[in-house]
Amino acid sequence: MKTLIAATLALLAAPVLAQAASPAPPAGAEAPRAGAYGKRMNRHDMWANVSPEGRAILRETMRGDPKDREAIKASRDRINAIVGAEKLDVAALRKAMAAERRLVDAQHANRQASMLAAIQKLSPADRKAFAEDARRARADVEARTAQWRKRAQGGQRMPDMPPPPPPAPGTGIE
Repeated sequence: MKTLIAATLALLAAPVLAQAASPAPPAGAEAPRAGAYGKRMNRHDMWANVSPEGRAILRETMRGDPKDREAIKASRDRINAIVGAEKLDVAALRKAMAAERRLVDAQHANRQASMLAAIQKLSPADRKAFAEDARRARADVEARTAQWRKRAQGGQRMPDMPPPPPPAPGTGIE
């Protein structure tokens, strides 16, 4: 049972990470955190070496359809409702997970088709810059993930994370 719940949570979390970037914060909002290169990161730094024209092409491609995100969120809400029910309906959970997977797969296929079309519009120099920026971004993510895992294994909390709330009374975890 615990394995099924852990697998469900892993399946739910992975596609969330693949969702489109959120809109820029409103003016006066907290500044983005510093990236691996010591500069402030924003959602467009991933294409820092691509020409302004190329960035415009890529930005348009990455917007995505809000209806896709809403459908996936609703699907994940259905999965959570099934997982959180008093009696677990495994057949319903499998069906809901399959439906969510179809939505995510379709969204992924649409994004790849859009990216293919966008990459064909880029100049050779922009394609090379895009590839190099993607390699750097992936290395940055991998480095941050390794740092997070190292801290987690040592029982350390990330510096900007608040401590967890105390356990609820009556849960037996006091």
